[in-house]
Amino acid sequence: MGRIRAVRTWVETLLTAEGWSEEDTADVGLVATEILQNAIEHGSSNDGRETVALVCTVAERGVAVLEIRDPGTGKGVASLLGRDVTQPPPIDAARGRGLFLVHRMAESLERLRSESGGSLVRVRYRATDPLRP
Repeated sequence: MGRIRAVRTWVETLLTAEGWSEEDTADVGLVATEILQNAIEHGSSNDGRETVALVCTVAERGVAVLEIRDPGTGKGVASLLGRDVTQPPPIDAARGRGLFLVHRMAESLERLRSESGGSLVRVRYRATDPLRP
C-alpha cells in the first residue's frame, strides 16, 4: 500500500504543478489509486515480483490521462473486460465499486487487452475547476 500512496502523491504533485485545483487533484489521485489497486489485486499475482506500471500525462491543458498496464496473471483480462462498470454493484456488496467510481468521475474509461497479454486501462480526466496560470 505504501507504493500506491507514493504513486498517488506523485500524480497529485504533477497536477498541482500544472495549476490544477485541490479538488481536481484529489479526484485524479483517487482515480489513480483505484486503478492501480485494481491492477495489482486483479491483474497480477500480487506477490511483488511483477511490474504494474502507471503513466500520467497532461494531454492538454486541464486534461490528464492515466494509463495502467498489468501482466494479466491475476484473474485475467476477461474479468476486467467483461464487467459492466456503468452499473453500481449491489448495495450489500463488500467490493466492486472502484471501476464504477472511476467511470463516474472520468471523462472516459477504456479497458483493453494490452499487446503483452495483460490489461491496459486508460482514463481521461478533465479538470472541472479553472486552472491557475
